[in-house]
Amino acid sequence: MQTQLITPEARRSILIGRQNHWRFRVLGQGDLPSESFYKDQWVFEPHTTVPNIPKEGYPMLDALRRSGVHFKGYVIAHEAPRLLAAPKEAPKPDVKKTPDILPATQNFDFFVMLLPLIFELLFRVVLLDPALIVVLEDGTWLQVMTWYED
Repeated sequence: MQTQLITPEARRSILIGRQNHWRFRVLGQGDLPSESFYKDQWVFEPHTTVPNIPKEGYPMLDALRRSGVHFKGYVIAHEAPRLLAAPKEAPKPDVKKTPDILPATQNFDFFVMLLPLIFELLFRVVLLDPALIVVLEDGTWLQVMTWYED
């Protein structure tokens, strides 16, 4: 298991969160990225000003600022939807072709097979959970909040 060093600034930020019943989490160390990047199924978008976040996040940022915590910037992390794999071709049976008695059932079977794929795509797009990450002056990435977009 990898041990993560928590800087004094990060420790102070986590304690401020605990005093207010918020769960902040140290994600690692690094500089504020200059442009969006993709890593480990996440898309990271850097911001130098407070990004467009839900109103519930502003008290968290204000509490950190009031206690003297300084930020380099903010990063919004979006979970990247997984790409669908190419469909596998089904093996063709070696059965004599018999006349199709109910051709309408073929369309229904296709729809029934397609329905789970439609729901999976819908849930992957709708249920992404962005996270607000504050990059502290010492380079610590501190996850302040996550939320669900409608």
